[in-house]
Amino acid sequence: MLISYLIRAFKSKDNKQNTKPKTPCVHDRNNVQLASYQQPGDEIPLNGPCLQCKAEERAATKYRWKLVLCLILPYALQALDVTIVASALPWIAADFGEIAQLNWIISAFNLTSAAFIPFWAQMGDIFGRHWSLQICSLIMLIGSALCTGAPTNAFGAFLLGRALQGVACAGLNTLVRIILADKVTLKENAKNWSLFALTGGMCYGIGPVIGGYLTAANWRWCFGINLPTAFVGILVIFFFLRKDLLGPQPIPELDEDHSGRREKFAKRITSIDVVGQLLFLFGFGLMILAFTWAGATYDWNDPAVLVPLIVGSLLACTWLYYEYSMGSGGVLSRKLSFQRPMLPWKVIRNRNVSLLCYINFATGMAMYSVLYFVDIYFTIVKGFTSDQAGVQLLYYTPGLGAGVYLSMLFCNTWPRQTFLPLFLGSVIEAVGVGMLAWALYFEHTPTIYGMMALTGAGTGLRFMPGSLHSIGFFPGHISTVISVMAVATTFGGTIALTIMSTVFNNTSGISHDSPFKNDYSAINNLSDELKAQVIDGARNGITWAFVALTPFMVMCVVAAACLGNVSIVKESGTGESGHKLTHGSYLLFLLRGNKDATPGMEEKAIQEPTK
Repeated sequence: MLISYLIRAFKSKDNKQNTKPKTPCVHDRNNVQLASYQQPGDEIPLNGPCLQCKAEERAATKYRWKLVLCLILPYALQALDVTIVASALPWIAADFGEIAQLNWIISAFNLTSAAFIPFWAQMGDIFGRHWSLQICSLIMLIGSALCTGAPTNAFGAFLLGRALQGVACAGLNTLVRIILADKVTLKENAKNWSLFALTGGMCYGIGPVIGGYLTAANWRWCFGINLPTAFVGILVIFFFLRKDLLGPQPIPELDEDHSGRREKFAKRITSIDVVGQLLFLFGFGLMILAFTWAGATYDWNDPAVLVPLIVGSLLACTWLYYEYSMGSGGVLSRKLSFQRPMLPWKVIRNRNVSLLCYINFATGMAMYSVLYFVDIYFTIVKGFTSDQAGVQLLYYTPGLGAGVYLSMLFCNTWPRQTFLPLFLGSVIEAVGVGMLAWALYFEHTPTIYGMMALTGAGTGLRFMPGSLHSIGFFPGHISTVISVMAVATTFGGTIALTIMSTVFNNTSGISHDSPFKNDYSAINNLSDELKAQVIDGARNGITWAFVALTPFMVMCVVAAACLGNVSIVKESGTGESGHKLTHGSYLLFLLRGNKDATPGMEEKAIQEPTK
């Protein structure tokens, strides 16, 4: 039905284009004006396609493929690192003799990944895209080398490597997204981001599969595979892309402008919002630490959980107030006028950005829940090995790929809007997660596979339009809005694993100090009767863990329904492009119609200059 509708829409569009007289492009109009050829009421004669438009189109295509070929490797690398250890966790912890601390293998990565995303966004603006990207790749090399070579009696060194990998992945993810949005219109950004969104989705999905097979040989290959990849990425970017990347961006706080004048290195350092970075790092870092420990390592009422949770919450609130005071007209903005706020306050309080933050938060919850807890289901309940359990997650990948592909069509072809894929993805994802809980409880394997694919489709539908939506509302704060969205996704995944671990511990009958809580192979040593009880408890625990996420998914649907819209438009034949914004609920805008729309729902057109 959808396909036939699209075909009719495209045929209608082609017929209109055939009957409609060709509109002169911006170059033709400029030439006519310069030659004083055009007279009032006269039509502009067109002598074929504009050569300058064709040259610009060829240059844009060349630039796009240059970005793809040079950046696809580091982007795929960071995407794989998010999930490649999902199938290897118990075996890594067993080799180090740290089964009770298994959760740290994930937490060390997520902690630094979430905390350093805004840091790298600001570094990309202050010191340029190229050197920031190369430093991230170098940190990835160091972190991966530590994880690969850490002795089995040095668990701390291994965790340090995981933390460095999180720092590097935060930078690679953020900077690649920023580079794709640089120097192009929103329409071109949609095209540039399409392949990367598809690549990221596929890597998230196949990460546990690759990790499972590598673990069957030796889990250290999960990290060793990064070494040649990161090294090749450094060389490719340096020799082929360095000159095309934007350098240090003008900082108005230092009276810099686009003419090229830049202050000295030491003075640019002072423009960094150091206090804001530290408050964010320690505030949200301590909160993530508390959520990671709660239920999995310590009880909720344990001081080890309460102290970092309370202190982290206070620091996070202080960070919000500090950034508010750094905004225009704030107390600190006058005293620290030379510093650039880590997060402009007008971005935080924007309605669409706030709603999109929660949608990305829910996206992280859904993705991490499937890739980690479904793997646990197949390992404990079904008794699969690491590589067998990882293969089962392949059913998530086709759905993810299909979702990304549909979002590409919705943003690039029809209807060229961000609301439809964001809303549709939220509904599909909510249905997938809810039905997955039912399928896991009844152990209905075909339905499990189907709901994994459906959840993946919902997640994939929102990969690309989320970035476009936020950039559409804040085109002058590309680094900031991209970093905010990335933080929300990572933070959502961390909270999801924490909630699910807590629910699992309290409903499965398996305490966090149980000998087979993480050493799954120990279950095979039990008697048949006791083994059946443990497996039944684990199945119930995993089911209720997914049930606990359903309220968050329902809230995500409500948030998506309240979103505005970004329409990506291009005037045929003129060479000019832009986008239209709907600030209020686009769903209400459609239901009420233009005549009954409130002022907050009105569409506003934003013209973008020809690149």
